[in-house]
This record gives sequence, C-alpha cells and structure tokens, in this order.
Amino acid sequence: MDTALEALLDNDPTVLAVGEPTHGELAFPRWRNRLFAELVERGFRSIALETDRVAALDVDAYVRGDVESLARDGFSHNFGQLAPNRELVEWMREYNTSHDEHLTFYGFDAPLELTSAPSPRRHLQELCAYVAPERWAELDALLGDDEPWDEVLDASRSLGTSAQAGALRVAADDLMTALYASAPRLVAASSVVAWRRAQAYGVAALSLLRYHAQAAVGGPDRTSRMAGVRDACMAKNLLDIRSFEQHRGPTLVFAHNRHVQRYGSRLLLGGAELEWNSAGSIVSTLLGDRYAVVTGSLGEAPTGTYEGALDALGEGLFDVTRVREVTQGLKPRDDVSPAQGYLPLAAEDLEHTDFVLHLPPAPRPAGDEPREEGAVPPGPSAKDAAAQMSLLPHVTTVVADEAGGAPESNWGNYFFLIDDDRMRPFASIVIRNMPGFDEESQLDRQGVYRLNLNVGREEFERLFGFPPREFEARRGEFDFAALDEVIPNPIYGAQGWVSVLNPNRTLSDVIGLVEIARRNAVARHQRRATAAGGS
Repeated sequence: MDTALEALLDNDPTVLAVGEPTHGELAFPRWRNRLFAELVERGFRSIALETDRVAALDVDAYVRGDVESLARDGFSHNFGQLAPNRELVEWMREYNTSHDEHLTFYGFDAPLELTSAPSPRRHLQELCAYVAPERWAELDALLGDDEPWDEVLDASRSLGTSAQAGALRVAADDLMTALYASAPRLVAASSVVAWRRAQAYGVAALSLLRYHAQAAVGGPDRTSRMAGVRDACMAKNLLDIRSFEQHRGPTLVFAHNRHVQRYGSRLLLGGAELEWNSAGSIVSTLLGDRYAVVTGSLGEAPTGTYEGALDALGEGLFDVTRVREVTQGLKPRDDVSPAQGYLPLAAEDLEHTDFVLHLPPAPRPAGDEPREEGAVPPGPSAKDAAAQMSLLPHVTTVVADEAGGAPESNWGNYFFLIDDDRMRPFASIVIRNMPGFDEESQLDRQGVYRLNLNVGREEFERLFGFPPREFEARRGEFDFAALDEVIPNPIYGAQGWVSVLNPNRTLSDVIGLVEIARRNAVARHQRRATAAGGS
C-alpha cells in the first residue's frame, strides 16, 4: 500500500474520504483499519464514520478513556455489531493510553434515515440544558408527544410545517446563536469538550427540524429534497469536524460511496429517479484539492465490466489513471441494483475519483454456508410461511437472489410488499445471519428462520407494554434466539417491528399480527397514492 498511499497523499489532503460500495461487507472496514493505522504514523489524528454524530460522542469518550465501557448504541445503524468497527475503537483506545496526542473518533451522519426521523426532543433538551435551562418548559410544550414526529412517509401527516415545528426551529436557532455568543462564559464554566458536545446536539436538532420540514411538503421531488437535507447535514458535520481538527492533522472519512463521491447522487427508488448533492460533492467544492476520495469497488464481478477488469489486476489501491486504462471500452455492472445494496462503479467515478480500492468479498464465516431448510423445529418452514404470505390480498413477494443483485448475505430471504411498492416491505422472512450485523437470532441453526413484521407503534406497545422508542434501553429483557416467541425485532424494534422464530404454538397470534401489518401497509400505500395523485 505504501507507494499508492504516498501518491494519494501527494496533495496533502486535510480530508481523505474512503468509500465502500455496500454496507456490511467486512473487507472494506478491515482495510480501513489498516489504512488508519498507517495514516496515524503520517500525522492523521481523527477518523469520521457514517454514523450518528451525537451517538459517536459516547464512542469518543470511550476512546479517550473517560468511560470504562462502550454503550451498545454508540454506533447508529447497528454498525457497532460489525467486528471491524469494534476493533477500530479498541485500537484507538489502546493507542491513546500510550500517546500524549490522542486520536479522536467522530460520526458525521444525522440522527435520521431516508424513511424515518425521530422527534428532536433529546437533542433540544441537551442543548437547552447547557445554554438556557430556563427555556426548557417552553420547548417541551412545543414538542408535544414524540410519536407524531415519527411520521415522515406521508407528507400530509408530517409535523414539519406545523406552527409548533416553525416555533421550534426559531427557538433552536436562538439557542445556537446563544451557544456561540456565550462561548467564553460557557467554556469557562465547563470545558471545550462540553461546548462541542452541546454544539453537536444543536446541529442535530436543527437537522431534524429541517428534515421534518421537507418531509411535510409533497411533490415529485420530495424524496430527493429529503435525501439532500441529510447529505447537507453530513457536509455540515464534516466541516465542523475539520474546524475542530485543523491544528491537529488531517481526518480520515469512511462511508458509503454515495456520500463521499465528488459528484451528485442519483438513485432509482420506487420507479422515481432521485437526484441530490452528496456530502462529498459539497465538501469537495468548498475544500478543493484538500479533499481526496477513494472509491470502493467489490470484486468477483462479470467480465466486460469495470469491476471485472479490476479483478484481473488483483486487489488493492489503484490510481484512477490506471483504472481508466484497463476499463476503457467496458461498461458498468448491470447485474446489481444500488437499491439492493451494492453501488457499482460508474463512469462518473472514473472521472471524479482519485483512487479506486478494489477488494474481493471477505470469506463467509464458518457455519453460514447455504443450507436446506430442515424439518426441525416444528411448524411451517420458511418456504411454507412465505407461500401463505404470498396469498394475502395486495401482497407482492420478492425473493433475494444473486440474479437480482442482492448482497450474498440476503440470498434466500423473502420480502413482502404491497402491490407495486418495491421499496417498503411490511414483512420479511430471513433465513441466514448477516455476519457482523444481524446475528443475535442465531439463524445458522438448521431450519431456523425469522419472520419480521412492521406492526406499528400502537400494536408494539400493546404487545410489550412500552413504546418502540424505549426498546434499546430494554432489549436486555429479550432472548432473540428463542424459538416461537413474539419479541421485538433485534434490528428494527425501535421502529415498531416485531419478530418470531419459527412460529408454531404462537401461529394463531402471528397470523393476526401479519394481518395488522398488512392492513397498515395497505393504508400507507393508499395514502401515498392519494397524495401523489393530488400533487
């Protein structure tokens, strides 16, 4: 890597952004960890991952040695379950015990997803407590109940353009102004670390309010605008990080290719072509040649494609000039879909990137090989359960496979959708672990599968006695490997999903839950269709 790395660092970038073409493929974060260790020897002192900036504050506290254990939710998007991420954090913590100049861990994502965004309560409360505690009663009254804030899929039900949301945006802006105006007093009474923590909460609160505002406005470009707000928030966070780190050294950034690429993002979602400015296109515009980007590429690809040509070169870090030479006259992969998890190399990557990182998939862990479904445990098999689900009114079934471009970790899984809505499953059946991400159900056991159902907040609370937003704090109460028990979904419980492994004794109850999830999905689909027809 030394020669290629020296060439990559020729222009002394202050931000070195490394992209991965899909999440969950362990080869890329493992390579990232080796790279960061080398970069630290060359003066880098920070790393920023595509995880919630606020949640990452607790990871950094652990890295600094301020706390003895790392909270489970320090990484958003369940990235904490990926072994290379945990290994990175432990290495940084160990490094800091023996070096005076510490390494810093950052997240640069906003606390939201394209299809979900919570109430800004927690973030406003932290900011208010630091800047102006006397204003909390006013903000608390404006926030109201948290759960109506969860509605982002239906513009007509979003709170984003309500009077209370408008008042909260003004209040949040006032608090951020006070945070800066009173910085000398606030830092003197606490610390720079405490001030930056409050600033991160304030940025997150405003990001959420801006996102909700876009979610409440209909129109054909609605989803593009929402995606644009998220990447703009990412860019803001990266620029904040650089302002904090400018006197300590450059920053390594690691995220999906779509967020760090120099050009705008495009995505075909539900038949609509989405377009927005990526975080990388924003930051590279402002930093110029101080922003360098490495585009990730996954090997074992068909011949005649960009990735296929790189397979012939072997794995490694390649200057884009060399990549252009070996890929001349070839085409992008068309056997995969970005919406299914893998973003193939595109002509724009070869035009705008500095280097390409080409890696083969990581070896599959032992025990996760493809297997036939067994007769044990009792009850309907995954195939039988999927067949019954497929018979329900308005239900479309999609089976993830290699031909459809699904990641290998999803092959054989079933996804259940309403009519022509290809992006919002209301249920799924998964038959295998996703290494480093979704392993708590122990789906490597013979014949074991998990049925996942989006039953919604109300039914979730009826089943378990607490709302979905409390799931992470109470997940220790559940055995996610237990058969034939209705429990919160280990990955998406906080969004109102439940799951059951191999329903048998619980089958009649599960049938009722399937119908609740299906009816709710039909209603959402009809509302979206009505809103689209009226826009």
